[in-house]
Amino acid sequence: MSNLVEISLEKVRENPDAIRNVNRQSEEYQGIVESIRLKGFNGVVTVRPMPGTDEFVIVDGMHRYCAAKDAGLTEIPATVVDMSEGEAIEYSIMANVHNKSTTATEYCNGCLKLLALNPMLTEGELAAKLGKSPAWLSNILRLNKIENDDIIALIDAGKINLSNAYALAKLPPEEMADFITEAQTQPPEEFVSAVNERVKAIRDAKRKGDDAGGPEFAPAEWLQKLKDIKEQRDTGEVASALVSETGITDPKDGFILALNWVLHADPFSIADQKAAWDEKQAMKAEKAKQREAEKAAKKKEKAEEALKEAAENEAKIKEELAQ
Repeated sequence: MSNLVEISLEKVRENPDAIRNVNRQSEEYQGIVESIRLKGFNGVVTVRPMPGTDEFVIVDGMHRYCAAKDAGLTEIPATVVDMSEGEAIEYSIMANVHNKSTTATEYCNGCLKLLALNPMLTEGELAAKLGKSPAWLSNILRLNKIENDDIIALIDAGKINLSNAYALAKLPPEEMADFITEAQTQPPEEFVSAVNERVKAIRDAKRKGDDAGGPEFAPAEWLQKLKDIKEQRDTGEVASALVSETGITDPKDGFILALNWVLHADPFSIADQKAAWDEKQAMKAEKAKQREAEKAAKKKEKAEEALKEAAENEAKIKEELAQ
């Protein structure tokens, strides 16, 4: 059951489980605020009662609700519905499943919350409820394995396409950062294949009881920015430096060298990539060293505590025997 009412904004609370975050600084959001300020609030939001209070929580329409508050309104029309927390999350996902503004990681978090609230709900059943394929849901949920905030930001910004993001999530957490450049620059048919090869190498090594080692440096290819290409066409600075470095005299070789520069595959670009790779590997090794040191310190502390406890117990027993 539901009913439409004018509801006081003072009695409405934001939804902590909302699938989409509200970015109050975005141009889109500021446009909604200005539109409400000039033309009033159009449409309705959906809310549900908060048990044990006279307040409500937003189920659908979080952006419009926040914008109405920021526009100075005190009341807005709302549809009040009775539903559980799990039903509210499901409703929110359903309402946003075809919304292009909703990011893949937001879907991931929403689906995980829904599955946690409904332990009997299978992934296949949830996919059917959302009108999506089980493969889509499986890929979305896999993004939960990516704990690196920088990678998540790149995915949400669209700088890493979803096919590459799904593949990236297959890698061990400690190796994901090694593939960030390739994830942003390589087409899925190349990147997914490379990741699958690396995952297979790790799996095969583990099965044999061997160490797969770290991924090897492999230069990535992606286009130079158009403005940089035009600038070098006018100045020829890079061309002069590359010809001087390589000693190329054959026109054909020079043309190929120019194409390699456009693809970041010339000697200078590869050297820059290698330097960045080496720096990343050094930082990774340092972090691993720190983790080992912390682990050793905790182990030592635990051993000392055990010795102290044993000594105290021994002293207590001796004291009891002496009485």
